Amino acid sequence: MAGLKAMFNLNQVRDYMSDQIEQIEDKSIEALRYQGEEFINKARNSGNYTDRTGNLRASVGYVILKDGQEIDSSFTGGKSQGVKAAKKAIDEVRGLFGKGLVLIGVAGMNYAAAVESKGFDVITGSAPNSNDIKDLLGAIKL
Repeated sequence: MAGLKAMFNLNQVRDYMSDQIEQIEDKSIEALRYQGEEFINKARNSGNYTDRTGNLRASVGYVILKDGQEIDSSFTGGKSQGVKAAKKAIDEVRGLFGKGLVLIGVAGMNYAAAVESKGFDVITGSAPNSNDIKDLLGAIKL
């Protein structure tokens, strides 16, 4: 009786799986980065409020974490006080996410919520819709 013989070994299977996981992770990070940049652009360009100092718009930023470690971020507001506030806001919540890939977007100025509570859109309308992220992740092709 003729038998089948594998033309590969267990290490090759592990390497292949590892490569596939790495590609999926890279594409997922790319999708999160895209959503983060969209978040920043929408928040800075379409906020329906007067930003007298420029700090509120400058405090809009995002970070991507992998297993709690920062792997990418964008804080390009220009105003150092706003950027500093965004980074502080991120630091306050980053510990809540220990596993997996996470996108955190913030408006870091301490009065951002007060501006939102008066009916102005600081970041709420700019936050990525979960369906947008699902669509991007679903479109990942290897």
